[in-house]
Amino acid sequence: MKEQEIKNIIFDLGGVIINLKPANTIDAFARLSGISKEEVTQKYLHDEHFKKYEKGLISDEEFRSYLKNMTGCDSDKDLDEAWNAMLLDVPQERLELLKDLRKHHKLILLSNTNDIHLKCFTEILEKENDCSIDEFFDHVYYSHQMHKRKPDADIYEQVLNEQQLEPEETLFIDDNADNIAGAANLGIQTIHITGETTIIEVFDEGE
Repeated sequence: MKEQEIKNIIFDLGGVIINLKPANTIDAFARLSGISKEEVTQKYLHDEHFKKYEKGLISDEEFRSYLKNMTGCDSDKDLDEAWNAMLLDVPQERLELLKDLRKHHKLILLSNTNDIHLKCFTEILEKENDCSIDEFFDHVYYSHQMHKRKPDADIYEQVLNEQQLEPEETLFIDDNADNIAGAANLGIQTIHITGETTIIEVFDEGE
């Protein structure tokens, strides 16, 4: 990354700003349903209901109805808690980094998410960090409100066009390799966050 050429930074949310542990949700669904974690994983990773929910193409009620059929659990509260179990904490140092970066860059949030997760994430930030995610970005984009999801090209194109961003002047940071490839195909500069790296280390290395 040539930082002097970067004017805009697009951040993913889960796994980049908020810590994630998807295994927690798989474990919770396995407990609720009595089926194996492997079977839950297969459904969790590959069933179209999850993609449709991220695109806002089905409602919270329709998504919960699918989960009820999958798990045999009739409690909305238990299903929401299981679905949100993957959402952990937001280290304060990451929020401080966003504040510093925003002094010299336009910051955009672009997340594949859904209404249940967004409500939970908002509560986590309010309770643990006493803030809102909107405070740290010039604009926020959520897949379920856009009816698009990464890594499809149209979601990146919408952000570039609406925010008047030049791809070569824009950096995209995500923890999903497919999402990184989708952005790179449009000429956007990218950084892939893996389990061995955080955004703190990425920008420390750039100094």
